[in-house]
Amino acid sequence: MLIIVFLSFILFNFRIASKISNKNFDEILLTGFTIQSLSIICSGYLLSAIKLWDNAYCWSILPFFVSYTFYLFFRNVIHLPEQTHSSSFKLIGSSIQQLHEIYKQQRKTEKTLFACIFFGAAIITISQLFLMFYLPPNEWDSMTGHLNRILYFVQNHSTAHFVGTNWNIDTYPKSFSSIQFYPFLMSGFNEHFFKLPNLSAFWILFVGSYAVLKQLQISFKVRLLSASLLIFTPILLIQSTTTDTDIVLGAYLVCGLYYLVRFTKTKEVYYIYISNLMFAIAMSHKITFVFALPSLAVLIGYACLINKAQLNLTHFKHAILSSILFLFVSMPTGYIANIIHYGHPIGPNTATKHQSIERAGNFSNLVLHGSKNVARYFFDLINFDGLRNIQWVENYQEVVNQQFRNLDSFFNWGLETSTAFTIVPFNYIRKFEFYNGTPIYGSIFLLIIIPAIIILLVKKRPTFYYFFFLAFLLHFGALAYTAAYDPWKGRYMISSLVFLLPISSLFFKPFVAKNKYSLVLVVYLIIIASAFSTILFHSRSAFVSTHHLPTIWGKSRMELLTVSRPDITNAYTRFDQIVPQGATVALATINDDYEYPLWGNRFTRTLIPINPFEKGLQPIPKEATYLFFSKSVIKPVSTDIRLGTDTTIKEHIIVRGEDYYLRKLK
Repeated sequence: MLIIVFLSFILFNFRIASKISNKNFDEILLTGFTIQSLSIICSGYLLSAIKLWDNAYCWSILPFFVSYTFYLFFRNVIHLPEQTHSSSFKLIGSSIQQLHEIYKQQRKTEKTLFACIFFGAAIITISQLFLMFYLPPNEWDSMTGHLNRILYFVQNHSTAHFVGTNWNIDTYPKSFSSIQFYPFLMSGFNEHFFKLPNLSAFWILFVGSYAVLKQLQISFKVRLLSASLLIFTPILLIQSTTTDTDIVLGAYLVCGLYYLVRFTKTKEVYYIYISNLMFAIAMSHKITFVFALPSLAVLIGYACLINKAQLNLTHFKHAILSSILFLFVSMPTGYIANIIHYGHPIGPNTATKHQSIERAGNFSNLVLHGSKNVARYFFDLINFDGLRNIQWVENYQEVVNQQFRNLDSFFNWGLETSTAFTIVPFNYIRKFEFYNGTPIYGSIFLLIIIPAIIILLVKKRPTFYYFFFLAFLLHFGALAYTAAYDPWKGRYMISSLVFLLPISSLFFKPFVAKNKYSLVLVVYLIIIASAFSTILFHSRSAFVSTHHLPTIWGKSRMELLTVSRPDITNAYTRFDQIVPQGATVALATINDDYEYPLWGNRFTRTLIPINPFEKGLQPIPKEATYLFFSKSVIKPVSTDIRLGTDTTIKEHIIVRGEDYYLRKLK
């Protein structure tokens, strides 16, 4: 029954979107996504406040009312522009018919190119759906924080301040918890539906990028070739089937960017409000959205500059009013609570020193080491990520990387030798765990983006290209200067790619104009091969083994959950076999320990953390029937059961597992 309500809610939001945005199918999809996200987030705030966040009946009703309220607001308060309404199904049909007619008129090479893109996208879609429903979520941060805390929130009936073992449980923005929880709840606690927001975001990124290029009046074939790059981008493929957060932030950003560009075309007040609401959602989602604020400021400034004759006080009045809505949507996510409890919107000092600008020290250090981070992240981009899973490509890449290391040594850049303002020290021979686990753009950057930037710089182009390039540079610079270097943070460049995509169109324009597609076909075949390699060999979801890593075939749920930490698999399996599904378990674990697998496959255990972050060890609660603990936290006694962490496994282990024990209390 709940799944029917869930599907009805999706259709309801897209029905509302069709009333707001007509005769523009891409805008209908983006608007439906925006309203749905906004409704779920606001519903989550309300239900958490009255401690009904876990109530299925409330979630079945309230989001419909919230969505309809926003529709009434847009229709009656903002006064939408007059539009002729048209059925979404008719728009879909006409779009498919238009594509078919264009395809029939193409030459052989052109047909081959677009056929390869279509079939490549189809294979990727099938792979994504398979991985979504075959593989349980097993991303590291979700096992310790993101998904783990959702189950704590269910247990507590609220997302209110709660200090768990991992600092992310309480301090991380909580709007995305509602986004993830809603499909999980409406599917009857099916953990595979935790991945649905990421898969949706993947396709929204494609549609949104296409829509932005369309508003920039880039020709149909060029914008299709440019937007299709996103379908084959390694980091997007990885995150589309996980529960990580950066791909969703990228989807929010591209939607907001579309509304901003659309406003420059129409001057409609409606787009001021919906863009600000979209940016509010992004801010409520993750603090790293602030990396995009300088870039957005540049693009907003450009929009005002080219439309200054048509802008008036009414537009600025609505911009200020919509900013108030921005605060109402973005602040309840946890920033206010963090200021109250920790004195900082991000969280405790440990978090700010570890991940933010405070780690750099004084201003001169920030300039010096931030500049080194620019070079480090740029080097991370000029790698054949995806294809590097193939050994002969990796051998070639290592030879090339060694030349950069020689240059570093000759000019004394100190990118490797200096470890200040780094979390994980930089290395030219990038570790397998990084280029496989968090690939970035791969061949797309080397074969498309770099040539497009050169084309942009050697000849005068329309002004908007330069502003998008400046927006990219500002976002890239924000990543390098505002936080310590971390090879895992290549995932933040998903948002950078949103600003780069219009520039990529410069690469395709000459080929489309001359109707010559042979080179484009070769480049796209390499990019598609890179995408397939990314999916096939990814260490957390490998179809095919590489570097002696296991595949996903024939594995138990616990083996798949702990695939990134095989040294703890046996210990967690024994825990699951010994402890009943309905038990109450006290946890004396540390920040890096996986907790999500301990809830059980039906999520019916009660977990009570007794070593909360920076609070020290607390008394064991009376209601606990078992104690699960790390040897580093509690000294075991002779009657405790050693669960059997494998201390002999060393290959591909980033953080070694603790020595886990179990104590029966009752």
